[in-house]
Order: sequence, then C-alpha cells, then structure tokens
Amino acid sequence: MGRHVNEFAKMHSCISIAITEGMIIIGSFLSPTLAVQLETDLVKGNQQVVEAWNTLPLGTSSIDSLAWDQGIAIYGGQHCPLNGAVGLGVSGPVTGQTLDRVEAFYASHRHPSIVRVSSLADGTLIALTGQRGYVLTAFSHRWVLDLASWKSMLTAPDARVHQANPGEEMLWARTVASGFSSEDTVQGDSLALERAFFRMSSGIPVIAFEHGHPAGAGMLALNDGIAALFATSTRLSFRRKGLHLALLDWRLRYAQQQGMRWATIETEPGSDSQRNVERIGFRLAYVTAELSHPLLQG
Repeated sequence: MGRHVNEFAKMHSCISIAITEGMIIIGSFLSPTLAVQLETDLVKGNQQVVEAWNTLPLGTSSIDSLAWDQGIAIYGGQHCPLNGAVGLGVSGPVTGQTLDRVEAFYASHRHPSIVRVSSLADGTLIALTGQRGYVLTAFSHRWVLDLASWKSMLTAPDARVHQANPGEEMLWARTVASGFSSEDTVQGDSLALERAFFRMSSGIPVIAFEHGHPAGAGMLALNDGIAALFATSTRLSFRRKGLHLALLDWRLRYAQQQGMRWATIETEPGSDSQRNVERIGFRLAYVTAELSHPLLQG
C-alpha cells in the first residue's frame, strides 16, 4: 500500500476515535449523518455545475462527467479545479468495480484518476486506494455552521455587496477569476467554470463593488436545508478592505432568511480564507484528502 495513503488511513482512524471520545464537537456541529448530508450536497452541487456548463454557448470548452448512485466524477479540462471523484464511501462500502469505472473515465481523458476522500469515508475506500498505489496530493478543510443559532458579527449587511443580476454574468465571472489570479484582471472570454457556477439552478451569485469597481464575488447554492458557499474571491487591488468577510456575511444572512439549517464551505488549510471562515463562526467538520493514481501521472 502507498505510504501516504497508509498515513491518511491512520489519520482517519485517529479522527474516528476523537469523535467517539468527544474530542471533536459533535452535537450541532458534526455527526455521521450531517457528514453524509454535506457530502451529498457536494455531489448535487457538482451535478448542477455540469448541467449549467452544458447550457453555455457552442464553442465554449466542454465538460464530461461520470455519475453513479452516490457520487460523481468530473473532467473539465487538464487544469479544472473540479477534476476528481466525490461521494465515494460516503454512505457505505466502495467496490473495486466502482473505482474501476472512475479510473477508466479519467484514463479516457489521459488524466490521473483523482479521488477526494472525506476523513469519515468508509474504510473500504482507504484500503482500495492503498492497494492500487494512490498517493496523497492535497488536503482541504470542510467547515460547517449552524444557521439556527448563528448571529452576524456585523451590525448590518455591507452595502458594497449585492446579488448579481443575469446581465452581470461575464462581469461576475471575470471578478471571480481575477480574485484567484495573480493578475488584477483576467483576459479571455471563456471563463467556462465561473459562468457555469453563475448559472447553477440552486445558485445565488453575489458581487461586491468598491467605489464603482467590481472588487470581489462569491457563490451561494441552496439545497435541502444546506447553504454551500464557494468561489469566494477578492481582486488583488481590493484586498485588506473587509470584502471577503462581507461576502461571507451577506450569503449567510441570505441563507438564514431562506430557512437553511446549515452552511458549509471548503478552504485550504491555514489560508486567509480559513481565518475569516473561523472568525465568522464556522467550525471544522472534517478533513478531505485528494488522492491521485501515480500510474497515470506524467
């Protein structure tokens, strides 16, 4: 078995023990049932992205997906951040046949097979990926917030933030892409992923302006009582002005008003985003590991 996957398996075991012993807050913040809900919401969101992507004009880059009862694998081009299979091991054991299908899907695109594994996933997934030589390539943190008891730390919604209207699709997409770039303005007209986010059936795109200039943006998706926040970014020249926190706060207020019970968001460990997420009231739900098949790396 791969060394890195063995290490993740040990971490998975430690986290499971910690939950049992009460070292991780369960109650309102984390339970196996809630973890399944969060992962199911992620699968549903990715399915909606694929559907929205397919509504983009002809000539836009394409997306491909492989769906099964409890998960989905996406390929949106060599550098698409959504590439990977999610939902594996969420509700029960994973079979070799299912992993075979995922690997064949990515092989057909000449891309490494990528599996995103929750630390609460069924142990069969850890065993299978280890036996097949998968290696650990990244971690992310999944956060949760109980909207039933949440109170904003801001006295009022930030006036710089509002829901984007349909005519602002390209403006919103460029703003999001610019915020994730080292350049203040992104060139090009495709922005397929960002435009697919904007068009999601459950989505609420949000944009922030500073002195009349688009400064930051983010996405909110509402499904089955869960509010997913993602694609939050601030353009380089508008950082350190409280916009990231304002974008989080606006979406949480909106989700609460719509009767959502839980809010969730994903961050890179130790990032500026994580600090704001914790500051506004989110608690760590679990760790997600990205595993990649080394035989297809080149």
